[in-house]
Amino acid sequence: MDLGTGDGSAVLRLAKSSPRTLVIGVDTNAAGLVDASRRATRKRGADNALFLVADATDALHALCGRVDLLTITLPWGSLLRRLLEGEREFALAVAGAL
Repeated sequence: MDLGTGDGSAVLRLAKSSPRTLVIGVDTNAAGLVDASRRATRKRGADNALFLVADATDALHALCGRVDLLTITLPWGSLLRRLLEGEREFALAVAGAL
């Protein structure tokens, strides 16, 4: 799962390189995810990519124990604040890194 996935490029790359893995990108910007999901359907080997419009900071608690890998690339805004204000350990725990 990629939180704050932006244009979805990282999700599409991972989905293509790991075709047996469901790769999920989460972002609040619905317009950006429309293009990403269209690219996923056009790219061979990216059928396992899923994009969700949601607030990543709200998703953290629901993900606990359900995600094998969590990526957050250059977080900003509310996601960055949440990670800096003590949620970093929780995010790492969700990703199985703790």
